[in-house]
This record gives sequence, structure tokens and C-alpha cells, in this order.
Amino acid sequence: MKKYKHLIFDLDNTLLDFNDTEEQALKNVFKTFNIPETAESFDTYKSINKSLWSSLEKGTIAREDIFNTRFALFFKEYNLDVDGIKAEKLYRGFLNNGCKTIKNAEVLLSKLKKRNYRIYAGTNGMGITQRKRLMDSGLLNYFNDLFISEEIGYEKPDPRFFDTLFDSLHITDKASCLMIGDSLSSDILGAQNVEIDSVLYDTEQILSSSAATYTISDLLQIYSLLEEEK
Repeated sequence: MKKYKHLIFDLDNTLLDFNDTEEQALKNVFKTFNIPETAESFDTYKSINKSLWSSLEKGTIAREDIFNTRFALFFKEYNLDVDGIKAEKLYRGFLNNGCKTIKNAEVLLSKLKKRNYRIYAGTNGMGITQRKRLMDSGLLNYFNDLFISEEIGYEKPDPRFFDTLFDSLHITDKASCLMIGDSLSSDILGAQNVEIDSVLYDTEQILSSSAATYTISDLLQIYSLLEEEK
């Protein structure tokens, strides 16, 4: 039977509720620049943002391109001449304050910590944002280490993101590692790229099959899964 020891958790929409944080931050930005808070305005921003992050994961743009252009592209849709970088800084300030957790996140981490699992964050994002949100959420102390793409220089699913983690932690037995996340394009593909097992957190239960080793719809299922694999 497999025995996992090193658990690598994605953060956004796996342990931290990024959807809620993003919505609140966008509402504040929209209010500042008199953008109507409609489903269409939110969808327009999210479509632009998703496209840019997808390009980053594919290695076709740099991280700075996202932060320097996403709001400029968004405001262009509304024929507004707004400093996109200024809007980005405003948005980042609001985003840093979002610390709502996913259901059962702290309960799971507490259980895992008591069973002596090694717990790591493996996340794409900005260091200052992710660290502050973990601190404010009360989850930070459950982690043995944090690996954040901005700080290590590579984005999931780039194998170098994971290789940096393995090297830093002196992990030679990759079979002892398990990647847990909600994204097929970064978490699950990233795990595939370095040949480690993975858990897809699929709250909507919309995927009948995926490349993930396991699929769950509630975080506490991870604990049961790990205990079964011992």
C-alpha cells in the first residue's frame, strides 16, 4: 500500500476561498471607478484574467504581464482611460485582506498535523498576498513550508516549480508526495509532469474522470483517503 508523507496543497479555492475574496475586491474596484456591479462586468474581468493566467501557465507571457495589463484590458471594454497599474495596486490591497477559508480546511489541516504529515503550500500567486491571507485565516501554523510561484520563479504546472520544492526539502522518494488542488491545468497537470500522485478537489462534482489519482468533493475525504492508504 502507498504511504504518503509529504502533502502539497494548492491554496486558492482549495484551502482559501479565492472566489469570495476576488468578488469582494472587484466590488471595491468597480465602486472606485464607477463600473456597474453586474454579472457581465464580473464575467468580463474573469474572462480576461483567466486568459492571461492560462498564457502564463503555458509559458507564453511573463507574470508581470498579468498584473500590468489585466485591468487596462478590462477598462478598455468600457471605453475608460484608467491607469491599469494603479487599479491593480488598489485591487491587490483589497485582495490581501481576503482570508475566508474553504469548508473543513482547518479541521483537515489540524487532523493531518496531529498525524505527523508534512504539510506544504504549493501555490501560484504573489508572496505577500498568499502569506498575509494564510496568516489572517489562522492556517499558517499548520504548514511546514510555503512554496509560492512569485518567490521561487516558476509557475505550476512547470516541473521546475516542483523540482524546486523537492530540492529544498531534500525529497528523493517522490512516491511519498501527494499534490492536492482544484485546477486540472496547474495542480493536476503539474503533478503529472513530475510523476507524483494527485487529488482533484472538485466541489461541483462535474468531472466524471480526470488525470488525477483521486477525486474528492469535500476536504475531509482527504483524511479518510490517506488513512486508507496506510
